[in-house]
Amino acid sequence: MSVTIVDIAKKANVSVSTVSRVLNDKPDVSSETLQRVRSAIKELKYSPSSVARGLVLKHSNIIGYIASDITNPSFPETARGVVVKAKEYGYSVMFFDANQDSKVEKEAIQLLRSKQVDGIILSFSEANRDELEKLKQERFPVVQIYRKSSRSAISTIAIDNVGSGFRATRYLLDAGHRRIAHLTTGSLTQSGYERMKGYGQALEEAGIALDEALIQTGVNTVEAGKECMNRLLDLEVRPTAVFASHDVLAIGAYEAILDRGLLIPGDISVLGHDNIELSRLVRPKLTTIDTFKYRLGEASVDLLVEEMSAHAPQNKEIVFSGELVVRDSVRVL
Repeated sequence: MSVTIVDIAKKANVSVSTVSRVLNDKPDVSSETLQRVRSAIKELKYSPSSVARGLVLKHSNIIGYIASDITNPSFPETARGVVVKAKEYGYSVMFFDANQDSKVEKEAIQLLRSKQVDGIILSFSEANRDELEKLKQERFPVVQIYRKSSRSAISTIAIDNVGSGFRATRYLLDAGHRRIAHLTTGSLTQSGYERMKGYGQALEEAGIALDEALIQTGVNTVEAGKECMNRLLDLEVRPTAVFASHDVLAIGAYEAILDRGLLIPGDISVLGHDNIELSRLVRPKLTTIDTFKYRLGEASVDLLVEEMSAHAPQNKEIVFSGELVVRDSVRVL
């Protein structure tokens, strides 16, 4: 038969409420009583149920993570960072895939809150910025990861996408390229839009006029990257280099270029963004921008724990700068 706090109370000759205060680290217990209760716990080999303690404290020791799309190659590494760091704090993680659907995002919030999670890490689209504002007003602990809502001031872990888009394009310019194309998700994603902005800023700084024909937009899939690249290859004067806003698009560009019998980087240089696992496995290895996905996952948990401990929303913003990973896919002219 399992030991209960009633058994502990009898053994220590104290009330059940006193045992509860000791278990929950309440300050209003004398040192003598504290020692007596702890001795009883040790002698009876009592192991408190985390679920039962959670009900008393109104905590579940679970945090939720709503991913915008678990098929995104960046998800596994970020998720691993979340899980490992959460475990260090004593939390489990409940995942939910929104499948890039704003309606499902709302449903995910309701489901996770019905499970009484202590806080939520999420990556919501602009379509649900009102939902973020509602969470903030209710003082429910939440952290937005990867993208920041333009209107709802909640704590955010983000990437300097404009800066990394600029850095990628600047690298191609420094390598001597002047006709630089851009494969992008554009306004379909916040990251794509911001990286495209950085691309334009780098060209402007170099005194190169923006050529709309060199900007091809599609969803973040290999197939879309291939289609976009084929349109660029059909131009009368094709680009000497391509910057893709996501590595997945860059992999699609590889297919299109190689299918035409062209060489990378001999005929066309390719640079990606995100440093997913595939980027170092393709040949030639893809030069890309690392976004430190694992560290983003860890940092999101750190910030969420801070939010859960605070008396009011912190509205903090932590921005990671992407780092260029030079491999074999860019040629110096």
